[in-house]
Amino acid sequence: MNKEKNKKSFIAQIVSLFKPFKKYVFIVFFITIFSQLIGTLSPYLFGKSIDAVNKNNASMAFYFLIFAFLLSAFQSIFLSWYREGIEIQKLGSNIDKSFSVFSLNKMLQFSIGQHINEHSGVKQTVVNKGQNSLDQLVEAVLYNILPNVVQMLVTLIILAIMDWRIALTAFVFVGIYIYLSLERNKKAFPEINEIRKKHQAQGKMQSELYRNSTLVISEAQELPTVKNFNNFWDKVTIFEAKTWMDYLKSFYPQRGFIIVGQYSCLGLGIWLILTGQHSVGMIVTLMSWLGFIFGNLLNIMSTQRRMLFQIVEIRKYFDLLDIVPDIDPNPNGIIIEKLQGQIEFRNVNFSYPYRKNAEQEENEEEIEGSNPDHTVSNINFTIPAGAKVGFVGMSGSGKTTIVNLIRRYYEATDGEILIDGVPLKEINLKWLRSHIGNVEQKIDLFDRSIKDNILFGLPEGQKNVEDKKLQKAVKDASLTDFIEKLKDHGLETMIGEGGIKVSGGERQRIGIARALIKDPKILIFDEATSALDSHNEKLIHDAINKGSKGRTTIIIAHRLSTIADADKIFVVADGKIVGEGTHEKLSKSCKEYKNLLKHQLFGM
Repeated sequence: MNKEKNKKSFIAQIVSLFKPFKKYVFIVFFITIFSQLIGTLSPYLFGKSIDAVNKNNASMAFYFLIFAFLLSAFQSIFLSWYREGIEIQKLGSNIDKSFSVFSLNKMLQFSIGQHINEHSGVKQTVVNKGQNSLDQLVEAVLYNILPNVVQMLVTLIILAIMDWRIALTAFVFVGIYIYLSLERNKKAFPEINEIRKKHQAQGKMQSELYRNSTLVISEAQELPTVKNFNNFWDKVTIFEAKTWMDYLKSFYPQRGFIIVGQYSCLGLGIWLILTGQHSVGMIVTLMSWLGFIFGNLLNIMSTQRRMLFQIVEIRKYFDLLDIVPDIDPNPNGIIIEKLQGQIEFRNVNFSYPYRKNAEQEENEEEIEGSNPDHTVSNINFTIPAGAKVGFVGMSGSGKTTIVNLIRRYYEATDGEILIDGVPLKEINLKWLRSHIGNVEQKIDLFDRSIKDNILFGLPEGQKNVEDKKLQKAVKDASLTDFIEKLKDHGLETMIGEGGIKVSGGERQRIGIARALIKDPKILIFDEATSALDSHNEKLIHDAINKGSKGRTTIIIAHRLSTIADADKIFVVADGKIVGEGTHEKLSKSCKEYKNLLKHQLFGM
């Protein structure tokens, strides 16, 4: 029951993806079918031409021959030209574009937490292979399998009308072969799925090695890295070769069965001709029609190995697309007209859920519960609008988790989070994030200009910004001196893949400018100075001071200097807030804070 449901779901998903192209897919399909039917008629005309020759009727022989020629020309030139024109103009790259846009849109619907739990290389591999396999499978079905199946059925029907004995013999062999093939494929699916998993693991490994290639080179690990990669590939290729060789052990004996069937039908046809039950011309027609029946069947079955792998890849792709976003964006949610930026936590608890990812099997049971190593519990506090607060604590204490709940990267397990008195879940999520400026410890940058990377922070529909506003964001982010040194291109300077052409401090300041350009009411700095030298730390500290004016500012602190002047500091330990107050108050009354001060450790 479940398997049948999955089959229907699988086909329905394919149909839904091709829905925008259904008109042209149907046109191409019917042209292909019509072309195959014309091809079925030609052997009959050749047979009739030979019979006319045997009767010394030259005019009739050439009549049938010319008619066959005209049909063949119409089939191979006009129909093919028209079909390929539609494929090029309406399908082809348009389908590729549609799949790519659809996949990207789906990926961007997932919550940030879901993306964190998924390996980026695995996601990309699943999507790329799924899209390619889907394109190839549908092309094979549309242009090869369905037309050949139709031609087989039509030929069997016509053959049955002409001689039911030959048709019945062919039908028995075809039926037995199809049954044996389906049973063979059913047994092969688990092993083929294992091949897919091994290729996926290889893709993940390759993605990591390319991403960390500079680390490999700097540590002089080129030879062992390539050796390990080669050894990993060996395991993949050995397993894949063994699986397919086992598959071929039954595939080719069954293929031999079809050849026996074809020649059995041909032998029966020859006997019927010899006994005078059919004309000599029938031998030409029969040979061609049996070629259509058994040859088409062999062609279809020869593509099985590739199709089985494509189906496995597509199913995994659909599994990824079927993941339900765990954060409701609430597009019709509340928009706070005059956002002030007050934040309140009421008895908030949160545990990171276990989530199946793209590397795990679809039949693996969902494990209930939480990861107790990453939990915050009973969190209560209020951050007044416009206040500057800091969160400090050892690494893994829960600081970033608390801030991520404000940004709604995850959903609180219990309790309630409010912005200006409005529950977070009731607020339009896209609107909320357009009013939150984020400066992470690691700033992600595009291979674009500095200006483009800054303007990327603007909300949708506001990409055109006055130069005055842009320059203010650059100035407040302490980027002015750096930009002035780039005399040739200034803000239009390209920064390379991942921002490789800028330093860590410059990267952080570009990130700050990107956060400030949207003029957010809530500004979050997540250990923004953790990996910087004293000079860059001062520049970032100045940028934080400038950017925090008139905004609710939250700082996850790595160093004391960053939060010493905060209106309030929250001390986090083991997922709980164990102290709150000013620097002076905490340094006298909070044991955990005193310990952090002693070692000058914030978030290390």
